[in-house]
Amino acid sequence: MLDKNALQQLRQLKTHIVETKDQGEGEVRGSQRRFGFVRLDDNRDVFLAPDDMQRVFPGDRVKITVHTDDKGKFKAELEKLIDSPLDCFTGRYVVRGQGHFVEPDLPRFNKLLFIPPSQRKKCAEGDLLYCQVAQHPFKDGKSQVKVLENIGSPDQPGIEGKYTQRKFKLPRDWPASCGITEDKYLDGREDLRDLPFVTIDSAETRDLDDALWAQSNAQGWLLKVAVADPGAVIAPGSPTDIAAKQRASSVYLPGFTQPMIPNSISQGACSLLADEDRAAIVCTLQVGIDGDISDIQFSEALIRSHAKLSYTDVHAHIHGEMDLGYPALNELYAASQALNRYRREHHIVMPEQADFHFQLNEHRKIEAIIKVERNDAHRLVEECMLAANRSVAEWLGDAPALFVGHAGLREDRLDNVRKVIAKELPELIDCDISSLEGYKALIKACDASESSLPLRSIFARMLQPGSISAEPKPHFGLGLERYSTFTSPLRKYSDLIVQRCIRAKLRGESIQRPDEETATSLQEALRNGRQASNQMEQWLQYQYLATNTSDTVYPARIAHVNGGGFTVELVDYGISGFVEARTITEKLSFDADTLRLHSAHSNYQLEQIVNVKVSELDDFQRKLMFILA
Repeated sequence: MLDKNALQQLRQLKTHIVETKDQGEGEVRGSQRRFGFVRLDDNRDVFLAPDDMQRVFPGDRVKITVHTDDKGKFKAELEKLIDSPLDCFTGRYVVRGQGHFVEPDLPRFNKLLFIPPSQRKKCAEGDLLYCQVAQHPFKDGKSQVKVLENIGSPDQPGIEGKYTQRKFKLPRDWPASCGITEDKYLDGREDLRDLPFVTIDSAETRDLDDALWAQSNAQGWLLKVAVADPGAVIAPGSPTDIAAKQRASSVYLPGFTQPMIPNSISQGACSLLADEDRAAIVCTLQVGIDGDISDIQFSEALIRSHAKLSYTDVHAHIHGEMDLGYPALNELYAASQALNRYRREHHIVMPEQADFHFQLNEHRKIEAIIKVERNDAHRLVEECMLAANRSVAEWLGDAPALFVGHAGLREDRLDNVRKVIAKELPELIDCDISSLEGYKALIKACDASESSLPLRSIFARMLQPGSISAEPKPHFGLGLERYSTFTSPLRKYSDLIVQRCIRAKLRGESIQRPDEETATSLQEALRNGRQASNQMEQWLQYQYLATNTSDTVYPARIAHVNGGGFTVELVDYGISGFVEARTITEKLSFDADTLRLHSAHSNYQLEQIVNVKVSELDDFQRKLMFILA
């Protein structure tokens, strides 16, 4: 039996061993293969062997001991599961021999999770499921799930929308008490019903946010942008308001729309329908001959749209191909051209991109993808909306509001940008590209450059993402000192908040400044909605490609480049997929400054057109690989 001194020495030895171990906490990261990594809080990535990866899920927070091999590489030994955020998820029912599993539809998640017999609920192979983790595998590497819902089979009509709604947890039901919570909302407003406002939108649009009118004067044009005012009928904190805030935005899925506000309001009581009296927030701008905005006014008004016009018809009217009978359209077009010229000279005009329309059959399956080029009617509306939105950011001044910021170039890419400038734009070598004025000078120099490189596209890939903030911040993408949006309040909750801020300032009322937590939560909800829309579109795109032969050749534009290959976008369909560098016979080198892959004989650069064929396609895993044709 050990005496007290020996026991004390053993305790000290044990403590010393623990203290000298290299231990840390971090998040598990998956890979395309069976192994994974742990990203420690000190930013080290530690290899996690396949056997250990079986005991954890990507996203788990774990404590590990770090071992270093004789080559200096880190390897993780799992010590403790701290937290596992994975709870409910969607996936696909898979049968392997006698085993029944779900294949989770999760990023970097490449393991099957066991479904016990009691949970199989007459599911068939390939069915799409909504599941919950019932047993975590940390103890013995064995996991189990509970099937909460069999969403349906892949060939079921409309399954893509139903599955997307479930996967992204898009709210499906409205509270019973949802509806208009204010009355007499048309009283006491400036009466502008005699002005021939018109709406310009897609023919099928029913949630009409904005109406336009313009008239020429000695200074240029008087432009009025009337925006639907749902805040007049939805009280803050009401059931309708809470539901709208939870949704954050309308989500437009092919063949299916989830509105932010009930259709009875967004397509009815507040939509700027023709020949109906409607409450509106009206922005009145004096636009100069040169496109400068010299006066900004806002008012709560009563308007009546005189017509619902389509982009196609307005474009034809502008170019004299038909007469719609609204002279204000010609004034609107002239004002929009002046606004655009001013932006090109003083701010930044983003490159245009085509839209793609998904045509579904009676079973709500993809039938065709139609490329829709933007026309002058689209540009007219865009300029008016930009003018109103940048004006509200200026008009609000220091009043509470939400703003849209864009922080410019990523700090970790500034050296890459400077190297390209030194070679291609040496006149800007001393330019402060981290400042708004410096960035504007950079973009204008790109547009004027005769370089063989697509400079503007290169720098665009090095930008930080935009963000919503409670404080005004520069918007580098537009070249503006500050920017806000209020022109889509039927579709975006952040715009509804800004409208309430406008109303408070007009009435001289105090209003609480939105906090950063609200801004962040809205931004996350907006991102979730965009991801839902993008993934459903991608699903349908892949289904469409699957109907073509494997030998079909597609012209494609190189959209992104990295060391492993490049992403291309099919010119006629907008579908993105990846070309692996290893499928190209030559050995290619990656230039991180100019974002290109090259060899002595070949060059693959942003915006370049190449011909490709499909080599691998999995619509469930959203995997599309191309090879050069």
